[in-house]
Amino acid sequence: MPHIQGAFRQRLVAETWQCHKVADGVSINEAAFAEPFAVVLHAVNRAGSLLGKRVLVTGCGPIGALTIMAARLHGAREIVATDIAAAVLEKAGRLGADRTINVAENPDQLGAYSANKGYFDVQFEASGNERAVRAGLEALKPRGILVQLGLGGDVSIPQNMVVAKEIEMRGTFRFHEEFGLAVDLINQRRVDLTPLLTGVFGLDEAAHAFEVAGDRSQSMKVQLRF
Repeated sequence: MPHIQGAFRQRLVAETWQCHKVADGVSINEAAFAEPFAVVLHAVNRAGSLLGKRVLVTGCGPIGALTIMAARLHGAREIVATDIAAAVLEKAGRLGADRTINVAENPDQLGAYSANKGYFDVQFEASGNERAVRAGLEALKPRGILVQLGLGGDVSIPQNMVVAKEIEMRGTFRFHEEFGLAVDLINQRRVDLTPLLTGVFGLDEAAHAFEVAGDRSQSMKVQLRF
């Protein structure tokens, strides 16, 4: 069964094969990013090779931001990121996006990529929003790939467009071997995920920590210190 509940405890019993050593000099706060980073590494794996590809990331929360970093690490030629919040888009630009678009303020900027049957090879959809899905399908090239990370309710899909452009839609949820890879990349300092860490709160501050985590204008990733 997928791991969906997290830990939220001081001690956790795990099998030996599930454990990966954190390198000397790597903080536990950095190591904690292995789980969400493994999520996006699996998404990249689902997309196939990104070498030289043009990539669209819709939704720039923690998972979208990590996707930008993973796509850059895997050789994406160009990365365009969209969201409706200026604060997270500013962060996305610092993390490796070549261009950021606020689709609430400038929807036409993304629409321009729909010309000539589309522009992007791959879309990573991390918002779970129907508008983002549809806009991405329009901006994808024929035989492009949509990788769905964001969770949401039922959405309406322009079926004729999917068929005519022969677009592949791929879900991504679990990960397995990518967790070890995430730990290795962090241990080897191949990626710096610390810019995503908004703050670390003690257990007695848990309620406030969740409030901060829920405010997209000021936070990306919030951690609890046990």
